[in-house]
Amino acid sequence: MASNSAKPRRVRVERNIYRRANGVYEIGFKDGSREQRWTTVQGGITAARAVRDELLARRGRGEQLAPNTRLNLAAAAARWLDGAVRDLRPRTDECYRNAINNYLLPRVGDRRLDAITADDLAALVREMRAEGFSESTIAIAIGVMNRIYRYAARRLGWTGTNPVSVMLTSERPKPSRSKRRRILEGAELEQTIAAAKDPWRTLFTLAALTGARVSEVLALTWADVRLQDLADAEIEFAWQVDRHGERGPTKTDGSARTVPIPRELAVVLTRHQLASPFKDPDNFVFATCTGGPLRQRNVGRALRAAQRDAVNDAGIPTFPILHRRDERGEPVPVPPGELTSMHSFRHTVASRALLAGESVDEIAFLLGHRDANVTRSVYVRELADTRRRSMRRSRMIAEFGSCSSSSRFVTRPRPPDRLPVWARRHH
Repeated sequence: MASNSAKPRRVRVERNIYRRANGVYEIGFKDGSREQRWTTVQGGITAARAVRDELLARRGRGEQLAPNTRLNLAAAAARWLDGAVRDLRPRTDECYRNAINNYLLPRVGDRRLDAITADDLAALVREMRAEGFSESTIAIAIGVMNRIYRYAARRLGWTGTNPVSVMLTSERPKPSRSKRRRILEGAELEQTIAAAKDPWRTLFTLAALTGARVSEVLALTWADVRLQDLADAEIEFAWQVDRHGERGPTKTDGSARTVPIPRELAVVLTRHQLASPFKDPDNFVFATCTGGPLRQRNVGRALRAAQRDAVNDAGIPTFPILHRRDERGEPVPVPPGELTSMHSFRHTVASRALLAGESVDEIAFLLGHRDANVTRSVYVRELADTRRRSMRRSRMIAEFGSCSSSSRFVTRPRPPDRLPVWARRHH
């Protein structure tokens, strides 16, 4: 009776050295990513031992041992998510997975890493623009691609050129050209807060005065709010609540900060604490009926309701678009970015602080940025331009105001027959 057991492809000779049935030696080892590798040796056992010792020495020094040219993007992305991304914050993990699953894998997921070129990525940028994605979203997708390639080169044994690194400047996404973020203008902020009902009015007031992220506001406990001396009250922002209601440290180490608050806000928070059934130090400042933290989605709904009810002194709606109806009497859909969001509170705080003369470094501390460069590039771009234009106009008026009123600078209109040809047609 014949045996059903197949002969092994190779047999172990000694540590990391194997011999095939035809007598050829192979070195078996695991690389830095714990993936099994095989290397064929030309020669006998002595040559095999030399190759083995060299490979193990290189692995011990952290060098790449064997190129993995067959690695495709889908496999590399899966390994990256399970490796480098595993210890990141849940929100960051979610953002990266969204970019991979929605933008990268549908387009080039089945292609090998060494078959993806800079031209392919430039085409990806153009396609996403044509589909209406923002420059920031495109930048995230390209950034994730870059991280996958770097991880593959360091941990997965892949060797080659990272196509992101050779993209031309003109081919790359340009977040600075994204649509400018909407801020609360004029009396919109005050009218929105006035239209809100508690606890939302207190929450909106706190966000408007401190510039804190909504995730940081929702993570506050009474231990973080120091109201013993109303004239010297302060709030410590050291935690945040994610979209799933989980409390964790702030976005970055630089985000943790203690912000002094005015007496008026301290009084509002004291009244809120007295009215709340959850007053203990470890209770959330803004809690649900069961004592848990409020969710960001509920805050968004409350903000939209306040915007719908907000009116100016004449009783005219602050946000007319929320009251528009089509020919069938149905509400008109609000275009993205047309209305302010909770994040707009941060932009409004930064804008007003800049116009009030605060330094960018002070604004960066207030908002919890890691440095002032983030504040300059993201939050105060529009106001910086406005402020510079205002200063230039003021300087021109001061220097040339008297000259402009002089009669010698007053120009008299020219007769029609002496006007330029293009001007006679419209005279």
